Amino acid sequence: MIARILAATAALGLATLPAASQSLPEAARGWTVTLGGTVSAVPLWMGSSRLGPTIMPRLSLRAPGAKEHFSSFDDGIAPALIDLGWLRAGPNASIVGARRAGDDSRLAGLTDVGFTIEAGAFAELFPVEWLRLRAAVRHGIGGHAALVGNAGADVIWRPDSRWTVSAGPRTFFGSDRYASRYFSVSAAESLASGLAAYQAHGGLMKYGAVAQVAYRFDGGWTVTGFAAYDRLAGSAAAGPLVTQRGSANQLTVGSSVTYSFTLGR
Repeated sequence: MIARILAATAALGLATLPAASQSLPEAARGWTVTLGGTVSAVPLWMGSSRLGPTIMPRLSLRAPGAKEHFSSFDDGIAPALIDLGWLRAGPNASIVGARRAGDDSRLAGLTDVGFTIEAGAFAELFPVEWLRLRAAVRHGIGGHAALVGNAGADVIWRPDSRWTVSAGPRTFFGSDRYASRYFSVSAAESLASGLAAYQAHGGLMKYGAVAQVAYRFDGGWTVTGFAAYDRLAGSAAAGPLVTQRGSANQLTVGSSVTYSFTLGR
């Protein structure tokens, strides 16, 4: 049902594109735009053993004449402004929801972490058609206001022109400031929450793997189902919030609907 709502909303918003494309500057014509939304069940907060719903946007760009490439649900907003076929790069943005003590009793006594927009850049390599290597670096705006990065790979199998199946490893890194915002427990927070005081340090925050299956319909629509497993590591896994009130095992499941169209057509 949620996927249908997303599809209907996107269709309504795209209905005026053909008319609008007539006034596009020549430099914009021929670019392929992919947009849509992702609905998933994710940990309520990093380290939580409980899942909650979330909705995220998806956006990518492909230059005129460039070959269509694989993308994953966890890429974030990633328009490729450089596209050489074997190398793609551009800005990268991701949204991280707020962590509020009032939303979960297990967070009582801990300082809230506000809504965060992570902005930065990504680069990905395709050494062969069936393998993607990808890395991104971003900095939080608002919320955690810290440096983060992720790296991973995807093995890609296309049994026919409509189906795409993929799976691969993932790693996620955070700075000292990031680790401290989410996993440290100050003396004051210790008194208020009952957790032991703890100082977290940056580095590898989690590692895991993702898998997804995508099916392309006629008319530019694609529906994707996905799942991801992560294991918290280092200071994140050792913190009292995780060991006493959460879990180092993190699961994500969900689906997305996207629509692709070419500007100027």
